[in-house]
Amino acid sequence: MATFATFKRLKDKGVAAMQGGDYVTARPYLIQAAECMIELAEENDDPKMRGEQEDYARELIELAKNCEQRAAKGGGRGGGRGDRARDDADESGTDPDDWIVRDKPNIRFDDIAGLDDVKQEIMLKMIYPFQHPEAAQKYGIDVGGGMLLFGPPGTGKTMFAKAIACELDATMFVLSPAQVLSKWVGEAEKNIRALFDAAKQEDKAVIFMDEVEALVPSRRGQSSTVMQRVVPQILQELEGFDRKSGRALMFLGATNEPWALDAAMMRPGRLDVKVYVPLPDPEARFRLFEIYLKGRPLDDDVNFAELVSRSDGYSGADIKAVCARSASLPFLETVSGGVARNIGMADLLSTLESLPPSVSKKDCDKYDRWAEQVS
Repeated sequence: MATFATFKRLKDKGVAAMQGGDYVTARPYLIQAAECMIELAEENDDPKMRGEQEDYARELIELAKNCEQRAAKGGGRGGGRGDRARDDADESGTDPDDWIVRDKPNIRFDDIAGLDDVKQEIMLKMIYPFQHPEAAQKYGIDVGGGMLLFGPPGTGKTMFAKAIACELDATMFVLSPAQVLSKWVGEAEKNIRALFDAAKQEDKAVIFMDEVEALVPSRRGQSSTVMQRVVPQILQELEGFDRKSGRALMFLGATNEPWALDAAMMRPGRLDVKVYVPLPDPEARFRLFEIYLKGRPLDDDVNFAELVSRSDGYSGADIKAVCARSASLPFLETVSGGVARNIGMADLLSTLESLPPSVSKKDCDKYDRWAEQVS
């Protein structure tokens, strides 16, 4: 079921990519945003508002067509290889090396502030079976599989994904829904197959997809024919994991909207493990303030314990923004001709007052309820 939040996120990403000249990436986001708006219009009982929403959807489709035309002329980052890239895609379907990003992260669990319960859950369910294969075999513990990292925005889900790959010393395959759905890299279901095939060539591989709900949305009421093909393809690949081979292959999906995912993804043999990455606990917030204020001149009155108590409900991204804006206050005074000074507690507290948490209590309760349902 489409939500306005999903529509806005897809629309904002599409417009940002288009404004940045990345027409290949912009196009699928704009199309998905239009599909969301059409679904919202169908559910609207107000004829006037429904008509406005339908007009908006048509405008987004026109923007997507414009992006397609610009990309066809060689515009956009995805069109960097020009006509040859499109000819290659038409002839051979897809070349994973053209669009799949391989990475070897160097972030470990020790580098992530707090959230020890989350780390322990991931270690027990996904890391230890790889690190102790004989014990796993003895007790019939499957190696590899799928994991869903879900929770509010800005809580470090991507960082956890990188840490998992690092702890396993695995190659990490990073991709976005836009890359998979983009016309110029071939048909979507072929891209999914190519991605999993490439990962299976590695001794240890982690496939990570952020905003996985954009690629695997609930098919109930989903009008996109592309989605109707992509979802079964991903499910087929997930079920095709050879977990008895000893080869470490893991699929990680991250989402801020777990309730928007296709229910079939939650069945055994697919995204077996669901890990809730909540807002940072007090220990994590303390460490985050240390990290983001490190190297900056601080007054002696800066009290980290008080900052922790005043920042309940803040995400890691929120705390980073608070520290950055607090540092900008004495900086602006200095460059405006004032006397250089350190960052004081007053700067941090005033910034906390002006920057409320980005995640509401209502949203947190929604995540908590969903976590209870799948635990």
